[in-house]
Amino acid sequence: MEITDTLQVEKDQQAQPGLVEPQSTEGTFRQPTAAQVSILTFSKLRYARSRAQELSNEFARLLNRGSSLE
Repeated sequence: MEITDTLQVEKDQQAQPGLVEPQSTEGTFRQPTAAQVSILTFSKLRYARSRAQELSNEFARLLNRGSSLE
């Protein structure tokens, strides 16, 4: 709650009537750099690999549990 109040105070201090110009929504998209795409791709790939390993381990655990019941 304290953070929200602080942010509101900062917004009030920055936004003075008559001094704020409306910004166009066009042209606000910025093409990501190759480095940014590379970092994002690497992190998603690392997550996918770890998730696949977790699922593989879970599957093996369930197989082992099922075979011990027989």
